[in-house]
Amino acid sequence: MAPSRAEALRLVIGSVLWACALGLAVDMVTAHVAVEYFTVHHPKVVASQEPVVMALVWGIGASWWFGLIAGVVLAFVNHRLRPSLPARTVLRTVGWACLAIWLAMMLVLVGVYLFAGTIPMAQRRPTFESDRRLMAVALAHAGEYAMGTAAMIVVAFRMRRLSRRA
Repeated sequence: MAPSRAEALRLVIGSVLWACALGLAVDMVTAHVAVEYFTVHHPKVVASQEPVVMALVWGIGASWWFGLIAGVVLAFVNHRLRPSLPARTVLRTVGWACLAIWLAMMLVLVGVYLFAGTIPMAQRRPTFESDRRLMAVALAHAGEYAMGTAAMIVVAFRMRRLSRRA
């Protein structure tokens, strides 16, 4: 049986909410590590330079649209499955995928920060500590959409397996 429009809408809205939650969780950390990533190296969209404000603005602003795309894709996949899955089941998998992405991004953040610390003291510029934090944040963010795309594909394949079991 094909999922109802309401169930598809739940899946899309849930995906948007998960993407926003992930964006907030990532940016709440990265904005506190290097707020200049948002205030200097992004377009100015708000007057504040407070890390919490930057995390709220960029965490949602840079994530909602990806959640919308992912939600539409997953709703389409679910529509094609026989039997289709309840939105709740799919969104549980999306939540786990978001957790995995957040953990991966935090590992990149910490890993780059620690790796940069191996640069000998004699070769460090006066702005080393700021540059180190900024590079860690930038590289953590660089893979966010790639990880999100990969996670969406993994979730779609997981949906297929769950549907076959039902």
